[in-house]
Amino acid sequence: MAQIKKKAVREAILAAAKDLFTAKGYSGTTLSDIASESRVTMSNIYNYFPSKLGILYALYEPWLDHRLDLLGAEVARIRDPRRRLRKILVSVLRDIPSANNCFANNILQALSTLSVDEPYSRELLLRSERKVASMIREALSDCPDMDVPEQALAHLLFMAFDGFAVNFRVTGITKQADDVVDMLCDLMIGKSTSPAVSQATKATPTAKRASPAAAGRRKAAAA
Repeated sequence: MAQIKKKAVREAILAAAKDLFTAKGYSGTTLSDIASESRVTMSNIYNYFPSKLGILYALYEPWLDHRLDLLGAEVARIRDPRRRLRKILVSVLRDIPSANNCFANNILQALSTLSVDEPYSRELLLRSERKVASMIREALSDCPDMDVPEQALAHLLFMAFDGFAVNFRVTGITKQADDVVDMLCDLMIGKSTSPAVSQATKATPTAKRASPAAAGRRKAAAA
């Protein structure tokens, strides 16, 4: 007799996994941890998800989709092309990779340990690239002289997204992400003549986290 799946059980598994992945990372979390935290048996977890990777994707896909959709809505309200472009770049290269204790790093940990026989779909990546490419195209629509291959640029941004997600997890947020953003804006639109434009989206990160090594260096310098 087939077991009837309950929404509450699925949500308990996802809630427990989200807390564990955020705190310990994908590699540091086991299915046994998730089962214990959610008070669901291991065998019952497999009734809802095929694997730990399946649980992560059930969390990560809506998480990333939601942030990109919010970004699209925010960008649509910005009129200046450079500000629009900068908002897109800052979000993809700094804000989203560093959000929720670098939650995006979990997917990198998962894919780096994926075995050859485990199924993997690139649909989320391709969909995300299409969303960002569309934002870039709209941001530069008032710049007819700009010939930017937005699809290739979106792909490049997501490759950099992965690198920044790893770096932020290890060392915390650095100024390099903003420097890269300014460089790309200068290459595509030209240097800003107004300092206010360049500084418009350089908000101080709210969740900057120093690495243990950096904290040790500061402590030694203060001694």
